[in-house]
Amino acid sequence: MTAEDILALRKGLRLTQRQLAEALKIDVDTVRQWERAEAFPTRGHVEALGVLKDRAPAPRKAPAGPYRALADPGFPALLRKLLAHPKLLAEALKLAEAWPDPADDPTEST
Repeated sequence: MTAEDILALRKGLRLTQRQLAEALKIDVDTVRQWERAEAFPTRGHVEALGVLKDRAPAPRKAPAGPYRALADPGFPALLRKLLAHPKLLAEALKLAEAWPDPADDPTEST
């Protein structure tokens, strides 16, 4: 298992280095060394990493239809900006008036 494999697995599990270390009952510096290829996991640790990977929930698919934008990583920033800047929100609402609302179309996939 390479340093890149370990990093990808940890990120895929959405764990911090500390959380992965706690799950494996090892020191966080060991995980850091693995990810920098300064040290390598033992066979036992590789097996434990495999168990964590097998128990991980399957990745969620992006929603279909007009709601797929909710899965866009930039969406939360846009929402924060709309909430933080009333003038921007007012302009966005005015612009949106010209566009149909997908909730009004019963044939639209949600």
